[in-house]
Parts: sequence; C-alpha cells; structure tokens
Amino acid sequence: MGLTATWAVLVGLSLVSTGLAGQIGAGHGGRAVLAVILLLAWLKAHLILKHYLGLARCPPVLRGFDIVLALTMMALLGLALVG
Repeated sequence: MGLTATWAVLVGLSLVSTGLAGQIGAGHGGRAVLAVILLLAWLKAHLILKHYLGLARCPPVLRGFDIVLALTMMALLGLALVG
C-alpha cells in the first residue's frame, strides 16, 4: 500500500471513529462502541508505524511496537469496561 492509499485509509478510519464517538455522546452503545474506537485507534497506529515510519522494512521492530500497542489497548479497554 502506498502512502496516498494509507493516508486515505487513515482519513476513513478517523471519520468512522468520529462518527462512533458521536454515538457514545448520544448514549448509544457505550462500551461496545468504545471498544471499536480503540480497535480503530490501534489499526491507525499500526498503519502509521508500518507505512509512514517505514517499519515494514524491519518486521521484528514492527512486531515489538504492535505488541506494546496491543497491551496498551487491552489495558485501556479493561479500564473502559470497569469504569
């Protein structure tokens, strides 16, 4: 995927996240919507690391970042579900 295509996907994911955030504010879906927003945030971070920072050329480093991101998102999701 090229940088322009990656940018388009990031814009699309941001629009979806924004739309979903409006659903939380309207009182619809709450925690399930928040989980989807966190998943989209992880995907966006992964795309930025892989394509914009060029970590696709260094899979072990990308994998390390993916693990840290996954653990962070799981912690945030756990806090969201408890709170």
